[in-house]
Amino acid sequence: MKGRPALILLVIFALGLLLGVGVNELFLSDPILEPKEDVERAPISREAMFADADISAEDIELVQGKQGSLNWKLLAKSAKYNQELGIIAVNFPQLTAFFGDDRQEVYVQSERGEVDQENDNLTLYDRVSGRFGDLALDAQQLDYVGAIGKVYLKGGVSLRRSDMIVQAKALEIDLVTRQLVAAGGVEALLAPEGLVGSPLQDDKE
Repeated sequence: MKGRPALILLVIFALGLLLGVGVNELFLSDPILEPKEDVERAPISREAMFADADISAEDIELVQGKQGSLNWKLLAKSAKYNQELGIIAVNFPQLTAFFGDDRQEVYVQSERGEVDQENDNLTLYDRVSGRFGDLALDAQQLDYVGAIGKVYLKGGVSLRRSDMIVQAKALEIDLVTRQLVAAGGVEALLAPEGLVGSPLQDDKE
């Protein structure tokens, strides 16, 4: 289809200049982690996992940091802790994370999640939405892997700004280099003059 290579180059250039976000580059690629049906969490198996939870609590706050610096904090309406697995299941979590020397802030919320504080890993899923600088994001699942400083978004991923919309099946974000890798059915809409009726534009009115 004519024009597609030019569109991909334009997307790479535009996303490499994201204002206020500090993202360096965008690579369009197929072989990154994508959602697989055999690893999807089923509600029944999850409920069974925490049916005999050791501790239950309401309105909780979890905090993770290193060397006196706050990495992230998570608020949730309720939580269950499975001591054997070392995992906390949370309902309606709200995550605020900070990274980089400039302490860039990310805010994400979802309907459910699981936290492994010992290994600095967490997963949010079901109606994931949030903000990264002036970007809004949506997905079905978010995985944060603290040991390697990466975030994986999976399932109906959408990145939106007042002048841009990018959609893909999966997205990898390197929090150290601030590089993004999108994969699977990547589509982009760029509008330098602004997207009329875009979600972000509506929010500002």
